[in-house]
Amino acid sequence: MNLLIKNANVFNGKQAALQKHANIVIEHKLVKAIVGGSVAEDVFDVVYDAGNLTVIPGLTDAHVHLSITGNTLSDGWRIDEKAVRSVRFAKEMLLRGFTTVRDAGGITFGLKKNIDNGFLDGPRILPSNSMISQTSGHGDIRASHAEERITDGIYASADLKSRLSIIADGAEEVTRAVREQLFLGASQIKIMAGGGFSSAYDPISTVQFSLEEMKAAVGAAADYGTYVMAHLYTPQSMQRAAQAGVKCFEHATLLDEATARIVADLGIWITPGPQLSRAYPTDGLPKSSIKLIERFREGEKNATELIDKYNLPILYGTDAFGDVQRAADIQHDDFRIYKQRFGSFRGIVAATGNVHELIKFSTYQNPYPDGKIGVLEEGSFADLLIVNGNPVEDLDVLADATNIRFIMKDAVVYKNTL
Repeated sequence: MNLLIKNANVFNGKQAALQKHANIVIEHKLVKAIVGGSVAEDVFDVVYDAGNLTVIPGLTDAHVHLSITGNTLSDGWRIDEKAVRSVRFAKEMLLRGFTTVRDAGGITFGLKKNIDNGFLDGPRILPSNSMISQTSGHGDIRASHAEERITDGIYASADLKSRLSIIADGAEEVTRAVREQLFLGASQIKIMAGGGFSSAYDPISTVQFSLEEMKAAVGAAADYGTYVMAHLYTPQSMQRAAQAGVKCFEHATLLDEATARIVADLGIWITPGPQLSRAYPTDGLPKSSIKLIERFREGEKNATELIDKYNLPILYGTDAFGDVQRAADIQHDDFRIYKQRFGSFRGIVAATGNVHELIKFSTYQNPYPDGKIGVLEEGSFADLLIVNGNPVEDLDVLADATNIRFIMKDAVVYKNTL
């Protein structure tokens, strides 16, 4: 099918200046050309009039967990329940304008396959498959000390049984765990390299995986042409991960000057998703928790300054998981926070053009090699939004869902209020 979108002011995902009064020509799910002047409309099957609104590439959330759709530790969901719930999670992300997501760990194989073959509606998924964790690491999601490892790969924990995450200790186990995710088509590997908030047995300051174990993960991924992304917060974890060859840091909230220089020198990417800069209720929390929250809020301010000072490449990632309404709120509202931290232009590029560059790290593990993601130019997938205003100049535009007037993925229209 041949489509035309006329009267478009096009943001290509990379340059701040819009291409005004342009025509976007789409053939066979790809952008064939973006041209000015008049175009003969009668040769197209469908013509959409953008009405001189802004057309941008489909958005990418580079850190989501599609199969974590609630408090699974308390609810004890089976693997089939997780899979079913992820269908709604995925579709609603598409309807918010996210035509691609990078899943940072979870159960996505069947979901991705059935979105890609057209059976389900949802975004393109760049899958990590199971998060890889050490014992007593951030991915050791046992709910209590009573949930034991029965034998290798067999647990009393429903979450570990579902392979939401996988526990691996020692270089040999880590290598095998990485290869299992690659077998399932991982476009990148996710490791847990430091402590976190949402697990019970790994304080924030813990440094997880030895250098040898991290190098094993990086080496096994590199053998398949792809890269490792790592959950971490502290300089100690970041510096070890940098030494091991990890390419993308998730959170990196407590980034310091020495680590920022290392990150800049090695060309490491950061997904600095806001967590505690959002409203966070502290009523009833112990003083130790309140102190930790204050530390992280200060850390985010400092990390923002260092990312700007060293011009570190960033991605838009919200860590959307859990309650469905919470995910909906933060995926829009975090654009407001990215604008405050990094400015509108850097914020919109983090969700578009930077993704195009990041995917190059996946080489032949990129599950969507037939078109470009994150940009609007010849050869791009026909994944695009038409929005009120200009998010390049004011990223708050994307914080309001009503400003997204038109959503297209793979040349299929999922929303049209033009």
